[in-house]
Amino acid sequence: MGIHRFEALVAFVEKACEYVQEHGKKAALAEFNTTGGQFVEGELYIFAYDLKGTTLALPFQPDLLGRNRWNATDTKGTLFIQDIIHTAQSGGGFVHYSYLDPVDNTVEPKLSYVMMAGKDWVIGSGIYWPNEDDPFVRVGGDPVVRDNLKSFVGEAIAYARKHGKTAALKEFNDRNGTFVRGNLYIYAFDYTGTTLALPFQPQLIGTNLSGLEDAYGVRYTRLEISRARQGGGFIFYHYPNPEHAMALEPKMSYISPVDETWWLGAGIYLSL
Repeated sequence: MGIHRFEALVAFVEKACEYVQEHGKKAALAEFNTTGGQFVEGELYIFAYDLKGTTLALPFQPDLLGRNRWNATDTKGTLFIQDIIHTAQSGGGFVHYSYLDPVDNTVEPKLSYVMMAGKDWVIGSGIYWPNEDDPFVRVGGDPVVRDNLKSFVGEAIAYARKHGKTAALKEFNDRNGTFVRGNLYIYAFDYTGTTLALPFQPQLIGTNLSGLEDAYGVRYTRLEISRARQGGGFIFYHYPNPEHAMALEPKMSYISPVDETWWLGAGIYLSL
């Protein structure tokens, strides 16, 4: 399944996060714990934990609901629940460990994608026998790449706070400005999803993009807004690449709030 397997995994978790936003925590957990529900799809299912490691959703192991698994380890001694929680708190990302595959009831290598579903709980899902060298995971999970994205967005936020919103937006929208570096650029929105800065698509300035969906059905602007409201985080989606004639390509962005009225993002493309 190649790269598409990982894209589908991330989209599955992101759509579960959207479900939480739309239906609330209680209804979402009920759905996640239903083996015949919309969030059980082949090897994919949603698991959930609070920040202390208490199990909130685990559809194929209902006996573990309500149990604290903070110190749970896999066959190699990996404290995978702690890794899941810490990774989600750092903005979301990939976690490697071994776990029981409900399809054949055997313990197998697993790669999960996890993110914060709210301020005090985490959701995720995983695939078994992943290709660890796949560029989507290797680049998307690279701590240097992720830190560089955070730093770039942080630099833009500092600029906005120093120079003010009007001057900052003018700079962000300037293709020859300091915040456009190849196909890496700063974009800005308010919390309704209205475009404030988008240097390669100036025709969209002032347009509300909250209803946009990518190829996997992820409403990425809404997801970005939720990341900003939680203080920042990563998302994966598909978006036009200005270096490839605006072709739709997988992208990882980091989102962070400037203040209570607007937020910034920047991303890298993960195409082969």
